[in-house]
Amino acid sequence: MGNIKQNIVIIGGMAAGCKTAARLKRISPDFNVTIIEKKSFVSYGTCGMPFFASGEIDGFYSLAKTPWGRIRDAEYFQKAKGINVLTETLVEKIDYNKKLVECLDIKNGNRFSLTFDKLVISTGAKAKKPLFPVPDFEKISTFHNPLDAKKIRELAQTGKIGKAVIIGGGSICCELAESLAGLWGIETHLVELEDRLLPTSLDKEMSRFLEKTFISNEINLHLSSRVEKVLENDEGNPVVYLINGEEIDSDYVFLCIGIEPEVELARSIGVSIGESGGISVDSQMRTNLENVWAGGDCVEVKSLITGKPDLFPYGSLANRQGRVIANSIAGLKSELKGASGAISLKVFGLITASCGLSENNAINEGFNAGVVWGSWHDRPDFHPDAKSLLGKMIYEKGTMKLLGLQLMGRGEVTRYIDVFSVLISNGATANDFLDVEHAYTPPHSSPLNPLNSLGAMAISQEEGGIKALNPLLLEQFDGNILDIREPFEISNTPLGKDAKEYPIMEYRNQINEFDKDEPLLIICQKGPRSYEAVRTFINAGFSNVQYIGGGYQFSKVII
Repeated sequence: MGNIKQNIVIIGGMAAGCKTAARLKRISPDFNVTIIEKKSFVSYGTCGMPFFASGEIDGFYSLAKTPWGRIRDAEYFQKAKGINVLTETLVEKIDYNKKLVECLDIKNGNRFSLTFDKLVISTGAKAKKPLFPVPDFEKISTFHNPLDAKKIRELAQTGKIGKAVIIGGGSICCELAESLAGLWGIETHLVELEDRLLPTSLDKEMSRFLEKTFISNEINLHLSSRVEKVLENDEGNPVVYLINGEEIDSDYVFLCIGIEPEVELARSIGVSIGESGGISVDSQMRTNLENVWAGGDCVEVKSLITGKPDLFPYGSLANRQGRVIANSIAGLKSELKGASGAISLKVFGLITASCGLSENNAINEGFNAGVVWGSWHDRPDFHPDAKSLLGKMIYEKGTMKLLGLQLMGRGEVTRYIDVFSVLISNGATANDFLDVEHAYTPPHSSPLNPLNSLGAMAISQEEGGIKALNPLLLEQFDGNILDIREPFEISNTPLGKDAKEYPIMEYRNQINEFDKDEPLLIICQKGPRSYEAVRTFINAGFSNVQYIGGGYQFSKVII
């Protein structure tokens, strides 16, 4: 492309850094690109750490291989990409005015400097330090570095961990819990400060499905539990002390209380740090300093829902950011509009996915949040492979703007989150859900998909008064209950509450049995029949009637 030869130095050799380097050499081959990484490896798929720890993935470097089996090491980047990679090299200082990066070779202690014309900071994130006392010894660690996964696998393989405590309830914690308990047979305790798992992504009723899955797989949950301290006992093992007085003995403790951007180098040269703690960048990933870009877990980007800067430490996003950085350096037009926070994980066969804001977060952000719930099969009921899905959608009342979606099940889940991510990123409303066209075939989907249904329910709730009750609140409901399920459904899954039972073929003839002024809750198995029945009662003059969101199938799973 006729570029003047320039030195591009990239600090950090994981997703964002390596993507920037590879893309840049493709479009600007004359550039001299160097990656500096303090670890002994680069381009490592850290999201796969729990699967290596569990033994599902064989070799440590399997997470650093190309699809054709070549390890993405320094030699690979040099010979295949023309990129210089310095591993086990620590950046001690950046002299921005002189355009120098001062480095330490960890292997031999030698110090040297590299000049740069353009600088990319992709220093990633670091594990948060706990606010409670923790001794510094070998049986307590984070689960953030790939070397942590390697250590745990070696200990598990040699039978040196019989009981473990995970402090934290985020995605990596849930996957680690499955690895320890499900595949190594280790007695596992998970301690979370909030009242739910995945607290930044799920609301309580959705978390309950995940919680019950964990409990059924013999993982001991300690929710709404604050750690007071961790001490070493006389046997040389860690003990976790909770504020409520509970003590949990263990052979190993994992500190997984979250991560925070690694920004010290950036701050040292005057790069602006945002309110969230990440490096502040524009849509081209440029910092406030000329010729300095940043990407990956160390940056903050705009939330496409709130419009505010936030942290989105996801490998998928880091790769996209790397492309934008490379294009920007090369003078090509490219932007990252922001992020919606789409996540997914699979534990014990249950797929959990979300995108956007939870109801709790939406309220905290000042939105007048409306909510609907649904329960479906991921393909027609008649299909032998049909599996149940549970979902919750959050929207803004009035504007009907989409705010968030949470889905769980053992079948087709993430495809709907992916579609939702595109819609929410473009400011879509619940009305747009009605226009979602999907590829329909019975082996993979139903004629109407969950997004179509959720959109219709939200519109009916706001425009027609067809109100849904949180399925978690079924036991607390005080009023009359009408169960319109078929007798065999009631026999198979009894409600356990006093209710009048009139199936869908009969209830219309019994409307006069109910007082129009008293609260009435209508229940069916999945929601559609009771949703329709609420409209019938409203048309008959009832003013205080609602259906259980997602039907009794939803409530039964989570209560």
